[in-house]
Amino acid sequence: MSTAIRNLQELLDVAAGRGEADLYLKGGSMVNVLSGEIYPANVAVWQDKIAYVGESSKMVGSNTTVIDAGGYYLCPALIEPHYHPWMIYNPVSLAEVALCRGITTMVCDNLFFFVQLGAQGLLKLIQFLDHLPVKFLWLARAIHQSPDPCEEEMFSTGNLQKLFSDPRVVKLAEITRWPLIVEGNTSILEKICLAREHRIGMEGHTAGCSYDRLNVMAAAGTESCHEAITAQEVAQRIRLGYWAMLRHSSLRPDLPELLRTITEMNLHTGRMLFTSDACGPGFIAREGLLDGMLRLAVATGVNPVTALQIATINPATYLGLEKELGSISPGRRADILLLPDLKNFTPHMVLSGGQVAAVDGKPDAPLVAPDWDKMGLHTNLPSPDLLNNPSLFGVPSDKPEVFPVVDFVSAVITRQQDRLLQPRSGFLEREEDMLYCTHIDRYGKWLTNGFVKGMGRVEAFASTFTTSFGLMVLGRDRSSMARAAAEVAAMNGGMVLIESGQVSFRLPLQLGGLMSDSPISTLTGKVNELEELARGFGYPYNDILYSILFLSCDFLPGLRMTALGIKDVKSQKIIVPSRNFPGTFKAPVN
Repeated sequence: MSTAIRNLQELLDVAAGRGEADLYLKGGSMVNVLSGEIYPANVAVWQDKIAYVGESSKMVGSNTTVIDAGGYYLCPALIEPHYHPWMIYNPVSLAEVALCRGITTMVCDNLFFFVQLGAQGLLKLIQFLDHLPVKFLWLARAIHQSPDPCEEEMFSTGNLQKLFSDPRVVKLAEITRWPLIVEGNTSILEKICLAREHRIGMEGHTAGCSYDRLNVMAAAGTESCHEAITAQEVAQRIRLGYWAMLRHSSLRPDLPELLRTITEMNLHTGRMLFTSDACGPGFIAREGLLDGMLRLAVATGVNPVTALQIATINPATYLGLEKELGSISPGRRADILLLPDLKNFTPHMVLSGGQVAAVDGKPDAPLVAPDWDKMGLHTNLPSPDLLNNPSLFGVPSDKPEVFPVVDFVSAVITRQQDRLLQPRSGFLEREEDMLYCTHIDRYGKWLTNGFVKGMGRVEAFASTFTTSFGLMVLGRDRSSMARAAAEVAAMNGGMVLIESGQVSFRLPLQLGGLMSDSPISTLTGKVNELEELARGFGYPYNDILYSILFLSCDFLPGLRMTALGIKDVKSQKIIVPSRNFPGTFKAPVN
């Protein structure tokens, strides 16, 4: 008899009351997200699966662990369908926080790990993370967020084939450069078709997409989108067959507006999902993740069971995993929450795969992280001695020039402001309301020089927390910028702020330049410190992390400091090209 048949027989024995359950939840109030009801029920668990839901106790034996669920609501654990797990924290520290907030499944973007580790290294990491009580599933990128000189080789069909063959890769990830799909780019369409061959669907990133272009994206097979920022945009997506992800993140806290689709427009919620997308540590501490979205939804007037459906059975169905996840019903994985109420959504107990994983906001056991260095997650940067050179951080010129300044009009949106600048000692001089800005390739191959406006008056700030995974440096003084850049390189990635000639802030991000191995609670304090310093030097917006992160991308409006140079996103033209870095190019190891 095969192991599969034996396991099925034992599960059925427990369901029928012929065998002993491993765990029995007694006397709870069942939140049935399938029927939309709440009623008294007991739940029997065998190994990692739910065997029985109802009134019987025949399966309770001498070896059964009985948990009194009286006074608690029994709910399916939450499912996050779209997340970027490298927002200064790492996937393991994120998993610990998510678990305690009731999330046992996270579907995560692979971009950072894929670029850093290559296909084989990413698969190694995916396998390691399988031991955690939070189930990680993955979204596979087909191209880089912004054009990269190495992307054709990096995102080859051969590399994607390796990823699509892994069952934990469940979707083709968002293609931020979605106009390529509308234009019928052959390379992109080839990758979409490759994903289809593996029965893998495609999530979307249709920011700024008109209704007519949404039609084209839907025809290409786009299944979901997390970029709606108004209730009307949510409605457009649902009408065209998309799953609409209602987002609430530190950059885009849009949920109050998006919930109008339910509370005012009375749209059917069966194709709605909740997502936190990517949240800074401080935002998580203040507002939570999906648990915070549930609180906000119910406070806005959404029925609690409806809100839970959007966070449980809906994402399970979207992922094609409703036979495994998303509800408390026989044969499903025993991921169950014991909630004291349906208002705060703070779990008393979290079961993951039939095991008690967290109680009252604390994990049952520490979550073990991999040896990141052995995993191959290194930070690539030019050496400190190469970076400690003020001439890297200016725009070379010996005559006056009209130069396109990157003018911030929000935390992440910019516009072009042309300014006549004067030269001094071979470089254009900034004016008083501007900062020098330089974007440096992590392998020391190129750099892009320019100026930014609307970011305050910082002496020097250097950060590897960028979408390019390179080094972004800005400031009033080029010598201080050089010092800040060298300091970041010396600590293998991170952030350094210099004011009055002194380092006033330092945050090491030694895991690829984007992540720390510190707990999120520690990082929350550091980010709060940085935000306070940013307010002090006149940064006017709510999230300096995102301002730096997205300055190098080219999928948001305005000018961007990209690998190819200063780019006008609307016209897709390079206005000022990048230049060669005056050092030795170090080729990628992956």
